[in-house]
Amino acid sequence: MTATAVRDDLPKLEKYELIEEIGHGGMATVYRARDLRLDREVAVKIIHRHLRDNREVATRFIAEGRAAAKLKHRGIVEVYDVSNEEERERYLVVELVRGPTLRQLLLDHRDLPPEIGACIVIELCHALEHAHASGVIHRDIKPENVLVSVPDAAGSSAAIASSDDPKRSGPALSSPEPTSSKPPKSGRPDDVILKITDFGIAKILDAQGVTSTGQVLGSPAHMAPEQIDGGDVDPRTDVFALGVILYECLVGHLPFDGKNPAQVLRKVLEGRYERAETERPTVGGRFSEIVDRALALDPNDRPETPAALAGLLAEELDALGLAERSKELTAYFKGPEAYVEKLKTRLVPVLVTRGEAARRAKKVAAAARDFNRAHALAPDDIHILKRMTQLSGSSRSSRVPRNVALVALAAIGLGGAAYGGVRWLRAPQAKLGDTEVPTVRATSDVTVTRPPIIAATPTVKSSGTRASASASASARASADSEAGEPRHPTPPSTSSAAAGGGERLVKFQISPRTASLTIDGQTVTPGVAVPLKVGAHQAMITPQAGDTSCEPWTAPHSVSVGGRGENEPEELTLKIGLSWRPAEVKLQGAPAGGVAQCGTVTLTPGATVKVPMNAPSWEPSCKFMHEGTFTEGTVRFLAGKSRDVPWGGG
Repeated sequence: MTATAVRDDLPKLEKYELIEEIGHGGMATVYRARDLRLDREVAVKIIHRHLRDNREVATRFIAEGRAAAKLKHRGIVEVYDVSNEEERERYLVVELVRGPTLRQLLLDHRDLPPEIGACIVIELCHALEHAHASGVIHRDIKPENVLVSVPDAAGSSAAIASSDDPKRSGPALSSPEPTSSKPPKSGRPDDVILKITDFGIAKILDAQGVTSTGQVLGSPAHMAPEQIDGGDVDPRTDVFALGVILYECLVGHLPFDGKNPAQVLRKVLEGRYERAETERPTVGGRFSEIVDRALALDPNDRPETPAALAGLLAEELDALGLAERSKELTAYFKGPEAYVEKLKTRLVPVLVTRGEAARRAKKVAAAARDFNRAHALAPDDIHILKRMTQLSGSSRSSRVPRNVALVALAAIGLGGAAYGGVRWLRAPQAKLGDTEVPTVRATSDVTVTRPPIIAATPTVKSSGTRASASASASARASADSEAGEPRHPTPPSTSSAAAGGGERLVKFQISPRTASLTIDGQTVTPGVAVPLKVGAHQAMITPQAGDTSCEPWTAPHSVSVGGRGENEPEELTLKIGLSWRPAEVKLQGAPAGGVAQCGTVTLTPGATVKVPMNAPSWEPSCKFMHEGTFTEGTVRFLAGKSRDVPWGGG
């Protein structure tokens, strides 16, 4: 092994020579180091002084280090050594894994196919099942604690050292011998390897309520409700955290978010999040239901073990023809774009075939899930639309619960002679956010011929083409319809919902809330039920004077109220709103090569970026990264506004 320069300012250990810092987290600093006895590179994690000086923490540190050292699994970072009580520093010596964290991987692959996300979580399930069998609960499973060795296009693994707690990959190693770290234990050299690190760290820090910042122990967005409440922790606690990772892999963002940890914790305790299929229809109802089970508030409602969660995911992957998980992971990361296109062509026929079999067996909910996802993947396929129409007819002719009806078909008027309007129904799927009024929601007897929504992404302005509501039935097979943003006045409705006469009480909720609403030219107070005749009505939302945060309508939009069906309530609630304009931001004062990462938004010096908005403002936590180090700060984005973002936040 060639000699490497050693810095004099690094801590000194008797058995290990520290080479460089590669990570700095809330409880430890991580160094690339050389084991002087075995002449190999390792990672040394030295806990911070304020934790080192706590006697109970020091005691637990050694105990947990010994417990973690017993875990020998392909998916767990191996612990080689732990400091003894006589040494000044408290440290762990672990396997040096070359690759980014899962957090960095998710930032680089924001539109991960659900199948790949499922494959990733299955790998993590296997590792945690092994740990649980040895009596070790992780307590802090999150993407930052998962290291990934990913083959590059040529089939070799990227030589990057990862940190422990930071939400980024570590700096590239300067060593000329990338093989000096321990190679992954894999049957194939180009396999994608995922390894969980930091077992027992949360338990160590739990000593006398010790944390590095005085905040609630753990990572709020990944903590199970029983952890927050101080209840018993068991394997189902880690299953909940796996559910959070699964959600983020499938959807692209966390299920529980907020402006501060208190808001996040409140949402976790209340179980409030947008279902995965609602946020991203291509996820499909089956994967979304698995996520819901893992995120159940009551631990008794979750899969009992990681193995049980892996079994649910594997069952769906097997049904879709993706039985060889390792090959799928490797194929995706070698060529993501090509893989995604091929995957669509593989999935759609399987989903349609399975959905048709369920339809013939009168399993409407199961058929809805598959047809919905097939349509989300192939929105222009008329044959799928026809099958969805047939299913809609089946649901009306049988006693199917309202929450499994294919309401979106009714909402866009697909029935009877509806195919005359199919050409203008071909619009991109709308991805909706959890804003104050996220979408038009209508019960099964309400037709929204061109419903306005609040889109999570800005709509490209059309130059003469027409867009419409998505023809997708809700992937959750519920009574909520999902639709694309209108750009032009509504074409005549093809629905027969107006037949039959009568009146319904309709209550409107609008966004922005400061806007005014008229129905058929008459001012209507949002939130107050008004009687409307069954049939088509013209709605117009006008933003408050001077409000530039939204795209104003240039013409009224049509909503049609259908006759009251059996067991339907008399009062309906419709949520309609304008689309938020994107925020325009430019990073200022950044050093050369500096990058700011704000959620899924990447800012580089001098470049103006349009940030899609699904609310009037967004204030994410941002990481300002430069030459292997980073600082954190917050940046406020305002819909329809332009601003300069100073380096470091503000």
